[in-house]
Amino acid sequence: MRTLADGRVRRTESEWRAIVSRFERSGMSELAFCKKAKLSRQVFRQWRQRLAEREEAQSGFVEWVVPEVVEEPSGRGEFELTLPGGAVLRWKA
Repeated sequence: MRTLADGRVRRTESEWRAIVSRFERSGMSELAFCKKAKLSRQVFRQWRQRLAEREEAQSGFVEWVVPEVVEEPSGRGEFELTLPGGAVLRWKA
């Protein structure tokens, strides 16, 4: 953390991760936590959202939305799933 000449505080991403982690363990409301820690609630929210988006992007989890089933005369559906990296899975259901 460094304090600028005008009194504003700059924190690194790792410092914000630690702050958000403390908040999640605190059991406090966002408002109470920010008041106690003397944090701008708006900046806290922005960092919390930013970190959540980065975690989601790095998680490797890919949500699969069930496609519309293309019915064949036999009444069976065919599915195709293309994975990152180009692998393709095909199956009939």
